[in-house]
Amino acid sequence: MGVAGRTLFTRQSSGLVREVSVVNALFFNTAAFIGGTLGGAYGIAVLAGVPVVVVGLVTNWSVVAFVVGAFCVLLAMIFASLTTVMPRSGGDYVFTSRIVPRIGPFLGWLESWMLAFASIALLQFETALTLRGIQMEGRIIGIGTGSDFFNNANSWFTEGSSGDITGVPGMIAGLVVIALVAFVVLRPTRTFHRIVTWLTVIGIGGWILMAVFGLLTFDAGTFAANLPKYSSGITVDQLAQAATEANLTGTSFDFGPVDATTWPFFLLASAMLFQFIGFQYSAYISGEVRGNITRGILVAVLGALVLAVLMNSIYAEMLPRRLGLDPQTGWAGAFWGYVGNPPGLPLGQPNYFQLLGAVARPELWPIWTLVGAASTLFPFLLMPVYVIFISRMALAWSLDRQVPEWLGAVSERLRAPANAIVATLAMAVIFLLFSNFAILKAVGLGYLASNADPALDGKLNLVASAWFTILASSLSWIMPGVNAVLARFTRPDLVKNAPWIRALPWIGLVWLLFAVALYWFAGLGPIISNLTKPEADPLTYLNGSGVTFVGIVLVIGVVWYAIKAFLNRRAGIETELMYQMLPPD
Repeated sequence: MGVAGRTLFTRQSSGLVREVSVVNALFFNTAAFIGGTLGGAYGIAVLAGVPVVVVGLVTNWSVVAFVVGAFCVLLAMIFASLTTVMPRSGGDYVFTSRIVPRIGPFLGWLESWMLAFASIALLQFETALTLRGIQMEGRIIGIGTGSDFFNNANSWFTEGSSGDITGVPGMIAGLVVIALVAFVVLRPTRTFHRIVTWLTVIGIGGWILMAVFGLLTFDAGTFAANLPKYSSGITVDQLAQAATEANLTGTSFDFGPVDATTWPFFLLASAMLFQFIGFQYSAYISGEVRGNITRGILVAVLGALVLAVLMNSIYAEMLPRRLGLDPQTGWAGAFWGYVGNPPGLPLGQPNYFQLLGAVARPELWPIWTLVGAASTLFPFLLMPVYVIFISRMALAWSLDRQVPEWLGAVSERLRAPANAIVATLAMAVIFLLFSNFAILKAVGLGYLASNADPALDGKLNLVASAWFTILASSLSWIMPGVNAVLARFTRPDLVKNAPWIRALPWIGLVWLLFAVALYWFAGLGPIISNLTKPEADPLTYLNGSGVTFVGIVLVIGVVWYAIKAFLNRRAGIETELMYQMLPPD
């Protein structure tokens, strides 16, 4: 049939095959959120920059995990309901572009565009964590065996004597990591999910091993006696004092708002969502999930959510509390830059549980090495999952003519959009270049990534990458609530058979209120507060917190959408009709 005989708006088939099982989807979600959680779960609690204190039987970090997890159940229900009637790759991009009247295509594009770049920034973040994990493996073996080679593991992948993973050594090591990611993602879809499933099972085994041996062997007195031996004299008392001076510890925590722009609870919640992000991503590959879509997505999302809450609550705090919560807070604060010299960063590494185990019980170093291998596996494993997830959004874009059609072309061998996968890997390499070399500084834009450390000045850093990811993914957390509120009224033709359709607007409203409050108090609130201080240096704050880069990516996305809308109209593509229908299966 010629072009004149059919409506010109999209392809007739996506080319994907439904060969992802519920178990595959569950472990896909699990791999997407864990990252450094197995070893560094407690360290993320300090990222928010607010005190971590004991509230009753648990810390405020655990309380936040339970509250955010409860709200995320609503998000899981939204995704399961909408995916049931719109089981297409692209997840919330498809929902937003079809449900929100008039501006839905623009909002859907912007939401997914920003999420894609947030995820690519996370690839850079996890590359660094993977290399850090390998260094920690060396330190653990060095502590156990006394080997000078392994004791000097902090110099691996680093430039000069800085101890930072950067420059040519960091770039080469990062490229090796991305090459291994490429090996995994350029497998046929069924093989890819088999690899992810089994590696996730192995990683969870390491998590269980860490929890059991940590509870059985961690002792605060032994740890305090051993720490100075391996950390150039740094003591737990110095770390605890540094945490107190940095206002990271305290005796109480007010869960209510301080003022119109300040609510520390939501700062913790934003860091928690940074930990949870990915637990819902099987909805974005729903075009490949077989069987009962409602049950499959719900089981995969809720199953991953339960693990996310557990790993970021009881597990995250029980081991640090056995060794002294305040010293561990100071150690984590030193890693994120909230605590300077003295005392410095012990062992030159973040306080991952396997490293703490090696200090507390060095004779058990083979156990901690095994745990460290699992802990290093998860940051690596997150990366191929994210590449696949991003490629499915790119496929949805191409079906809607938001990007060139070749980007979403599905390879018959891989049964996946190979060009989108390769393009995502290429973007990861570009981010790697900007994190290892002062390219921004070389082109006169060094202020966008300024750093007091000369070795890092002009380069992307972990803190900025983390906050960039949190800010840039804002629409991906907010829009599901908007879609749930509107779907029943704007697209009854699409959602009339959706589960919980009568309750969906109320579910969406509650989630929406939570998400908007979070991004007001943890996103816009801190920006307003920092920019209105008498001593404020607006540009330095915006650049250092990743806000400037979020703005740049946002502007590029808006311009791209405008150009494509113009080109599509000129080509006679009926975009209004296209967004009234679902992308092809």
